Amino acid sequence: MKAALPIFGKAAKRRQPTWREMLQLRPVRNPALEWSEEEGRVVLLIRHFEKKSWKMRVLNLLIPMPDDRRIVLDAIGTDVWQMTDGQNTLGRIAGELAQKYKLSPREAEMSLQQFFKELGKRGYVGFLVEDETQKTDNSKNSGSKSGNSKKR
Repeated sequence: MKAALPIFGKAAKRRQPTWREMLQLRPVRNPALEWSEEEGRVVLLIRHFEKKSWKMRVLNLLIPMPDDRRIVLDAIGTDVWQMTDGQNTLGRIAGELAQKYKLSPREAEMSLQQFFKELGKRGYVGFLVEDETQKTDNSKNSGSKSGNSKKR
């Protein structure tokens, strides 16, 4: 079973993962986020539904501000977004980027870390991790002859 790290919103206080653990995380897109592809680039449509403070409503009367925002990702961001499916690990995505864009593995990992840090802060992505209790259960079941271990 996989568990999600703080996903799609304010992050809870947790222990920082080690570098190796971080590379095993599986990023997943926020399903509530609308996105499309235009001219080979991913475009995120950010809708703001939160209630505005009275100050923002007054300011909005003087200077109309759009409720929605579009974020157009560059070529690398588009490639990363397309690989962000909950199946690929950060390590695998970094490897693909390093190969395609002729980067050192460390450069790709650091760039990817910063990119996902920003996306995570904004609630655009979350991360799946292996549930520790499931790992323990699987190791116990793998020794049994019954073969009743289930993949979830």
